[in-house]
Amino acid sequence: MEIIIRKSTIQFKNPQVGQPTRAVGEHYNGRTINASVDGNEKLFRFKKEEIPFLVDEDEMITTITARVNSELE
Repeated sequence: MEIIIRKSTIQFKNPQVGQPTRAVGEHYNGRTINASVDGNEKLFRFKKEEIPFLVDEDEMITTITARVNSELE
């Protein structure tokens, strides 16, 4: 399986309602990854429980591979 990450964006949300949101680890809410999987463009959304705030490309690919494999089962 060939996976190429095209774009990764991070979503933030302040856990305290009514307070401003900042781009810090405490406000991390999830990540959206646009990737090419075997030549097909796919959009993956992960919550903070599924993928950590500090993650490198290899870890993203591993997480995407696990998601694709679970969808195939």
